[in-house]
Amino acid sequence: MLKSLRDESKIIICQSIDARTMPRGFRVLSFNWHEPYLCMLAGTGEMFEIVEPYEGMGSIRRWDESRRPRPPNLAVVSMKEAQRGLTSGRYDLAVCHNFNDIKVIYDYPLPAVLVFHNKLTTDLALGGNTVSRESYTASVLPLASRARELVFVSESKREDWGLDGVVIKPGMDIDDTVPYRGHEKRILRVGNLMRERDLMLGFRLQEEICEGFDSTLLGRNPSLGHSRPPESWEDLKSCYSSHRVYLNTTLHPYEDGYNMSMLEAMAAGAPVVSVSNPTSPIENGVNGYVSENVGALRDAIAALMEDADLARTVGRRGKETVAELFSLGSFVAGWRSVMDSVAGVSA
Repeated sequence: MLKSLRDESKIIICQSIDARTMPRGFRVLSFNWHEPYLCMLAGTGEMFEIVEPYEGMGSIRRWDESRRPRPPNLAVVSMKEAQRGLTSGRYDLAVCHNFNDIKVIYDYPLPAVLVFHNKLTTDLALGGNTVSRESYTASVLPLASRARELVFVSESKREDWGLDGVVIKPGMDIDDTVPYRGHEKRILRVGNLMRERDLMLGFRLQEEICEGFDSTLLGRNPSLGHSRPPESWEDLKSCYSSHRVYLNTTLHPYEDGYNMSMLEAMAAGAPVVSVSNPTSPIENGVNGYVSENVGALRDAIAALMEDADLARTVGRRGKETVAELFSLGSFVAGWRSVMDSVAGVSA
C-alpha cells in the first residue's frame, strides 16, 4: 500500500437530487480525454474550457461530436488559449484526468483536482509491466501532490492506487435515453480498442459467449472488421433501446464489474448479461444475469432472446438499480462539493 497523500480516505455519498438546477459560477479548465465524462461534469452548471490536447505522433485530440454533442456550458479551446488563460488568472480551478494534464498547470497558482479513471494495476499491465509499481509511483507522486484533491471513479480504483481521496461514481441521466424496446434479437457490445485491451474488457471471452448469436460491436476498433463506431449519441442510444441484450465482460482485477456503456444500457432499460466481478451491481436473475460460467451466460442470453417480457422485466429492474446507485444528481452533488472545497468556497 502506498503512503497516503491525505490523512483520511473520503467517500462522497449523496442523495439523488436535481442539483443541476442550482446556479453556479466557477470557470473550470479541463482536458478532452473523455467526452462522456466531461458531459457529466457539465451537469454541475460550471463554465468549462476544454483543452484539445496533443496525443500520439503530435496529433490533436479533437472533440468528437459522435461520442457526445458539446453542452452549451462547455467551450473547446486550444492549448495556446488555455495557457493565456492560465497566465491571466482566468480560471478558478482545473480538473485534470492524467499526469500530463497536471504538468500543463503545474507552475501556475491554480487549484487542481486530479481524476483517476483507471487502476494502476491495469495501466501497468497494458504497458506490459515493463515498469515496476514502486518505480512508477515514485515518479508520479510529486505530480499527484500538486492536486488539492484526488477523485476516483470507484472505490476499487482508489484502493488499487493506495491513495486517499474522494470517490464519486459515474452518474447516469435516465431521462436522456431512448426507452427500451428490445425488438432486435441481437447482443450489443460497446467499447474501444477491445482486442488491445482484452485483459480488462474481456474481448476473447465476449467472442466465446456470442458464438452462434447475432451481435453488434460498436466502438473504435480498427483491428476488428466487424466493429463500427456509433454515428452519434442518438445512434448509440437507439442501439441500447433496440438490441435485446447488452453483454458486459469487464474483468477483475483490472476493471470494475461495470463501465459507462453498461450503465448507459441499464439506464435505457436494457437487460444486462455480465461476467462475474466483485463490484458488479447485478444480482443474478433479478436485475440482470451474472456468472463466471460461459455456459450459464449463454443460457441467460438464449432465455432473454426467446422471452421479450422477461427481457423487459429484468431491464426495468436494472434501470431502477442505476437510478439508485449511479444517479446523476449524486454525481453532480459530489463534484460540486469537491469544487467548492478546492476553490476555497465556504459551505
